[in-house]
Amino acid sequence: MVKLLVKDIEVSGSPLDKILNPRSIAFLGGSNSIENIGTSQLLNIIKGGYQGKVYPVHPREKEIMGLKAYLSVTDLPEPADVAVMVIPNTAVPEALEQCGKKGIRGAIIITAGYEEMGPEGRRLQDHLVQIARKHGIRFLGPNCIGIINSEIGLNTTWFAHLYKPGHVGIASQSGSYVTQTLPYFANLGLGLSKAISVGNQADIDMVDCLEYLGADPQTRAIALYIEGLKRPRQFMEVARKITPRKPVVAIYVGGTDAGRRASLSHTGSISGPDELYDGLFRQCGILRAWTLTDLFDWALALAQQPLPSNNRIIVLSNSGGPATSTADECNRQGLEVPPFDIEIQKKIRAITPLTASPKNPIDITMNYDLELIFKKLPELTLQLDQYDGMLFYGIFGPIHFEHKIKMADRSIEIPLDFFRNWMLEVCEAFVQIPEKYRKPIICSCFCGREDEAVAFLQDHGIPVYPAPERAVRAMAALWRYKQIKDNFKLSGNTR
Repeated sequence: MVKLLVKDIEVSGSPLDKILNPRSIAFLGGSNSIENIGTSQLLNIIKGGYQGKVYPVHPREKEIMGLKAYLSVTDLPEPADVAVMVIPNTAVPEALEQCGKKGIRGAIIITAGYEEMGPEGRRLQDHLVQIARKHGIRFLGPNCIGIINSEIGLNTTWFAHLYKPGHVGIASQSGSYVTQTLPYFANLGLGLSKAISVGNQADIDMVDCLEYLGADPQTRAIALYIEGLKRPRQFMEVARKITPRKPVVAIYVGGTDAGRRASLSHTGSISGPDELYDGLFRQCGILRAWTLTDLFDWALALAQQPLPSNNRIIVLSNSGGPATSTADECNRQGLEVPPFDIEIQKKIRAITPLTASPKNPIDITMNYDLELIFKKLPELTLQLDQYDGMLFYGIFGPIHFEHKIKMADRSIEIPLDFFRNWMLEVCEAFVQIPEKYRKPIICSCFCGREDEAVAFLQDHGIPVYPAPERAVRAMAALWRYKQIKDNFKLSGNTR
């Protein structure tokens, strides 16, 4: 159970405690047919690593996926900690009533067809709230996809959770952004701590989620997808307590006419003008992302890398074009790329090829001297007090040589095992540099996790983005959050 800060005291008992950490789950809506959406979600719970008890509830099936099925919630051998419902919306009120009578006090209502459908749907949703309040039930949804808690292997969503646990917590009014994004997160090396789909926010809302993630020790950075806030004043109060000690990145959609119409039909949210949310985020120290790419990129970097002391960045590249693109985007994003002084340039020239540029950016041209790229140059430059972080382009690991071995067809000898071991050795040294100097390193590479070197860096805390500009924007987010923290310190709000 996490402890939450409320005003000036600590209290336990977030409504999300049992929902995210249940010892037992009643699942309504799964069957033995994969054509049933609920079946896929139940499969993720049973086979995804969750170790708690699972009680399938079905009116006809006697056994589901090898587990005994129960006719109704009232037949369960014990009150489950949480009930997950993927059943027709007309059946949800009676099921929720049964949960209350059984003693179940947490629910995830995945079923849609409520406030987002207009007045009649709003009436149905109000009825659910009345039943829940009568029995003391706290619930997520309706019209959500559920939750992920990577610490306990719990995933109630439709997609499989493919990547190791991490430190990015997500709360989203769109279920897609905590389920359909899971393969994307895996390719990016983004590890989740917790992910919460709030749907229509009929009971548990974005404020509850932000408060929970702010107190969760596994979560180091928070990403929010917002279509509208039910309690904006409370949201600001909670955010201002969290952002001085933990970064929050948010994307708000619904500030345009088209976005407003879409959010109303999606989750029933009443959106406000863009300028209103822009000011709200600024006042409480939230970094506003304008694209989903930036939302997740920034959260990943903020969860893994130390903050820069200032905005003076080293650009180290294995190619001239990406070096130029990186430096150009740095200036657009408020980062400086100051040239090295003459003495440092001499030291760089002494260990680099004649064709390399020793200024900042350092462009060594295409080169396979891994010690130079991953150890000597980062160590030489990041120890300098006048520089605050590094943007690195050019990771060419074993996959490139595997392709060449196939092309060569034994006509030349390529010592792949030697190269793989050498790459592993220098990468092990490279991933320790940010902690050694307390300076961030962010990489870009046009290869993904199919390259062992990229996967190794990602798995050991170095973000690797598929384009230089994305790496730069992530570094700029680190610098902006550093400024936010400093401003809170000056104002005396550092809780």
